[in-house]
Amino acid sequence: MNWLRRIRPVLFILGVLLLVGTLVGAGALRAGNGQPSTEVAKSANPTPSPTAKAGGPITMGTVDSDPPPVSYGLPTVLQSGSIAEVFVKDGQEVKANDKLYAFDTSIQTRDLERAQAAVAVQQTKVDEAKEGAKQHGEKIKVLKQGVAAVASKEKWQGVLYNLIKSNLEKNYKSEKIPETEWPARFETNPDLYKANVEWAVALSELALKKAELAAMEAADPQVMVRQAEAGVKQAQAEVQKAQTAIELCTVKARTPGTIEQVKISPGATLGISTRDPALWLIPAGARVVRAEIEADFAHRISAELIGREVTIYDHTDPKITYKGVVRRVGGTFLPKRSESLIQSDTRVLEAVVEVSDPAPAGKPPLRVGQRVRVNLGQ
Repeated sequence: MNWLRRIRPVLFILGVLLLVGTLVGAGALRAGNGQPSTEVAKSANPTPSPTAKAGGPITMGTVDSDPPPVSYGLPTVLQSGSIAEVFVKDGQEVKANDKLYAFDTSIQTRDLERAQAAVAVQQTKVDEAKEGAKQHGEKIKVLKQGVAAVASKEKWQGVLYNLIKSNLEKNYKSEKIPETEWPARFETNPDLYKANVEWAVALSELALKKAELAAMEAADPQVMVRQAEAGVKQAQAEVQKAQTAIELCTVKARTPGTIEQVKISPGATLGISTRDPALWLIPAGARVVRAEIEADFAHRISAELIGREVTIYDHTDPKITYKGVVRRVGGTFLPKRSESLIQSDTRVLEAVVEVSDPAPAGKPPLRVGQRVRVNLGQ
């Protein structure tokens, strides 16, 4: 126990020294974390130099074309189709209306032939209607002659009836038959009865012929002609529709630009369920950056930003910078642009920055789809 009492002061001193060393080490670590070297700070924070103007946030953005890239796929006239020919390849420059690729048009060609045959059929109906219009006048002449003939027949039948009746009256007078008996004798006389029937039939025939003539004169022979001509126009519209369907089966560039990611070849099949586009066309012209301003920084954005020159930083290497001019700042918080099927829930203001020179000498060019940072304060 005596030896333990002797080393107790030594153990106390060693404990104090250990405590002091621990405190000194912790202070050194704190100082190291709070004051990074200049080189580390520059590599970790792609913010502009201390001489940069303040006033706007640094936001993420994406390089885009103006207008944006266009994806090409199945034409609107097809639900599915087989590729017959591909006219372009990756990296090829195209002009507006240049052919990109074409689908097989065997079915559409048969539709066109059927529509053309329908036009021929309708044209024969037009010819028939015109011929009927020519014959309409002749039919009226014939009907008029028929009316005249029946009228003449009716007239002579009436004369015959009256003649027979007059002769009977003379006979009845000579035979001194009372006039009160004449009506009964007229009804039983076969010759008078026959003449009366024939006269009534002639009157009916005359009324019928006059009605036929009136109906023919009231009819417009051009109605059938116009109806047939309308049928021709309808058939011709079907021909144009079939021709348009064939033309749309050859997909053409809607704007000049560069072809990227050609994913089709002859024999490939595209349908309404095909998700991947056949190819992309990156329009020629200006390059812009669509900067994403989140709600936390929206209060630092004003109309004064429009027209201001700003700095664009490469997302992976902040030493590479480009210049641009703010052309527009959105007025609505909308979901971030996304190429995935699931839309982003993050809502941002979109500022459009026109890149002054997307391919400056000595620097890699800005490419569509590239992620960058935009310092809206300078």
